[in-house]
Amino acid sequence: MRMLCKFFVCLMLSWVVAGTASPANAQGFKWWLDDRFQKELGLTSDQVARLEGLFQTTEPTLRAQKAALERREEKLSRIISDPKSDEPAVLQGSERAEAARNELGKTRTLMLFRMHRILTDDQNVKMRQLHEHYKDRRPRSNPPPDPEPTSLS
Repeated sequence: MRMLCKFFVCLMLSWVVAGTASPANAQGFKWWLDDRFQKELGLTSDQVARLEGLFQTTEPTLRAQKAALERREEKLSRIISDPKSDEPAVLQGSERAEAARNELGKTRTLMLFRMHRILTDDQNVKMRQLHEHYKDRRPRSNPPPDPEPTSLS
């Protein structure tokens, strides 16, 4: 059961962050509002409302944390690009960016854990099956790494 929980968190994280190919889902895939998922998982209207409420409650924090992370990453890039920067400044900027990334990840993970708790055990099993079915149909959000990873920018 513990492995299922970890898998569910990864699954939900990938769906929330990556979204799907549909332009309507550019902000992330709210699978609990999709008729196909509601039917296949057998979601009740109460579960749908609870999942949406949880998302709506968490979304402002996620957006704020994502913006903070982007600001920290931009600042770190400027520090790295500045010929006057020294290693302690780069290290401090890196630590701040990683702390912002960590906060965002913790908030997202907690939201997904709470979503997992709203579903029944059977629904979580079905969710895993649906993920397996649809994972190869989603476009890759991250292209393969550069063949020459020497650039810092």
